[in-house]
Amino acid sequence: MPRTGKTVSGAPNARGRKAGSTTKAAPAAKAALIDIAETLFRAARDSCGEHQHYAELAKRGAPDTEQRTALSAVHGRDEILDEAADLYELACLEESNHADDAWWHRANMVWRAAKEYLRHQGDSRRSTRFDNGHSRAELRELSIEYELEASALLHLRHAIDSYTAVRPAAV
Repeated sequence: MPRTGKTVSGAPNARGRKAGSTTKAAPAAKAALIDIAETLFRAARDSCGEHQHYAELAKRGAPDTEQRTALSAVHGRDEILDEAADLYELACLEESNHADDAWWHRANMVWRAAKEYLRHQGDSRRSTRFDNGHSRAELRELSIEYELEASALLHLRHAIDSYTAVRPAAV
């Protein structure tokens, strides 16, 4: 869950409000956070869609050039997802008084799942960066990391579905 309750300048105080904020600013801040949450949601949804497209191309044995193009799109969408997750985390530091809002809990689920997926995806990339003849143990470890990445991606898809259930307008 994004960090909340910090008392540094500009961040929420113990009651979840910024010092000196007015009640009129709260709805605008909530709307801005919802917009950022929906940006994260769409980035996650689009990343999953690109992964699905690439998987379908690989499964049917599409030409290498088409697969490389799709893989490039996957990497681009993952970068956007990473930026959206960071943006959401920063926004939650500023505005976090939504403990009773279902959308906020679902957005946090998407954020957590995105961070977990991105961590596993980064680990997989680092493991395959150098093709220097992997040992059996390294290949076993790489296989496990790919399975963890696939599981994290599935978890991200479930979090997206959960967010859609409480914010159907986000689609």
